[in-house]
Amino acid sequence: MRFEKLVKPGDLELAGQILKDDPYSVILGGYTFLRISDKKYSTAIDLSDLSLDYIKDNKTQIEIGSYTTLREIETSSTINRYWGNLLPRSLENLVGIQFRNNATIGGAICCRLGFSEIITALLVLDCELVFKEIGTVSLLDYISNRNIKHDILKKIILQKREGKSSYQAMRNSSTDLPILSVAVSDFDKISIAVGARPAIAGLSEKASRLINSDRSKIAETAELIAEEFNFGNDLRSSSEYRKKIASVLVKHALTEVLS
Repeated sequence: MRFEKLVKPGDLELAGQILKDDPYSVILGGYTFLRISDKKYSTAIDLSDLSLDYIKDNKTQIEIGSYTTLREIETSSTINRYWGNLLPRSLENLVGIQFRNNATIGGAICCRLGFSEIITALLVLDCELVFKEIGTVSLLDYISNRNIKHDILKKIILQKREGKSSYQAMRNSSTDLPILSVAVSDFDKISIAVGARPAIAGLSEKASRLINSDRSKIAETAELIAEEFNFGNDLRSSSEYRKKIASVLVKHALTEVLS
């Protein structure tokens, strides 16, 4: 990946104008995973001077600036106060602390990577993304619609909810990318997300409907998850192994949430 020039705008309007005027520009979001390629961009836009690194505790919601590092989120007492260890557990095995001290939540979301664990966790929260031009969209809509691209993510908004949550993942080693990830929350209703399939995380419909109709059907719900999602092959695992693991992880997460 190559750039002809790097710019570091001092305000959001200027950054947005550069992005709008140059269709071959790209946003830099701190450390990230870059696919090895010969792709060339005309302009790389560095957002580090736009004061987008913050965690704000408002009356009914938490706002997280898009340039907030994953390590800040992982260690935030504010985040832990409302959702327990859901988000920290989805981050604690990502490469290492040095990486998480520089990788940003905006970069983690906007890359829409299949192995992203933070996306799996955020899907079971009431999560919205606020962009400069297109405004507010749900996280689910954003990751489902690849046509939403050339814009600047300003912040994410998490609505405060009373309840419990659980994050489960399987990996070959402590800092390896996950073979599969699962998140479950029980706020107004139970939500189940499955990620690293190796496709990007998705929300369950059928299995979630079953467990919400009868909370004693944990085993049946876990089995249905294996049928509801498509699982693929990669260097870390086969589709059949992922399918079996999905049922086990969902069962563990539901048991933890409903205990």
